Amino acid sequence: MRLSYFVLLTGVCGLMLSCKNNPQKEIAKVVTEWQNREIIFPKGLVFTLHGRDTTDYTIPPASHKILVYVDSIGCTSCKLQLHKWKEFIEEIDSMTHGTVPVIFVFHPKDLREISYLLKRDSLDIPVCIDMEDKLNAVNRFPTHQQFQTFLLDDENKVVFIGNPVHNLRVKEMYLSEISQNAYQSRGTPSSRNTQIEVGNTEFDLGTIPKGEAKTVSISIKNVGGSPFMIFDTRASCGCTHIEYEKKPVHPDSTTIVSITYNADDRGYFNKTVSVYGNMDNSPLIIRLKGNIE
Repeated sequence: MRLSYFVLLTGVCGLMLSCKNNPQKEIAKVVTEWQNREIIFPKGLVFTLHGRDTTDYTIPPASHKILVYVDSIGCTSCKLQLHKWKEFIEEIDSMTHGTVPVIFVFHPKDLREISYLLKRDSLDIPVCIDMEDKLNAVNRFPTHQQFQTFLLDDENKVVFIGNPVHNLRVKEMYLSEISQNAYQSRGTPSSRNTQIEVGNTEFDLGTIPKGEAKTVSISIKNVGGSPFMIFDTRASCGCTHIEYEKKPVHPDSTTIVSITYNADDRGYFNKTVSVYGNMDNSPLIIRLKGNIE
């Protein structure tokens, strides 16, 4: 078991399991049970597009796979968050050139709901509709939804367990593991973290008329020996829009983070934007201040 991984899951899931007498013990039990465990894919799994038309799809061999099992308990739309999965899949594809498959297996209580959600959110990849719950029958997945997503290695053994679209720290670990392997496969040594050089991180936007927007750009150069990836960004308020490239930044290359602040309310403001990635001392904190008249 990776100690850092256990510590991570303790922080991620402790609140969710707070009803238990000893949440850390419960998490440790799940991690210990599933670390390096092989996932068995039974014969006869049927894949479809949008949960309707069957498609001739076979799970390909790959250095990593992501398995997402979705049971029939609770609000499917709430726990799925397909729009976030689409963004995450795009990040992985840009990093690996589409060589890491994401495998959704649904055991739905309402097939029409699944079909509607898949079509509404345009998830245009083959998904498995497992009405007989065959996959769960042979693997006996944990009942908590946060432990029903797995990063697998080339032998279908569990590297990490946890949902990357529900928690930033889990997402960081998935991307770090996948990016390291993708870079090494090109014959280039890699480490999990790299070093960056950043331009200005504190901006005085001066006086902004109410209702207007102001944009600043931050240049980030990868000066380390490994690809740099921005895993996520967080703003201290909803009035801030952040844009960045969701692909690896190779050594000696530069990427730009654009931040747009929308001046909604009059008065002085002091906002922060956090940029999370595989660099030392993550997150990078960017500060914006000014006055709205």
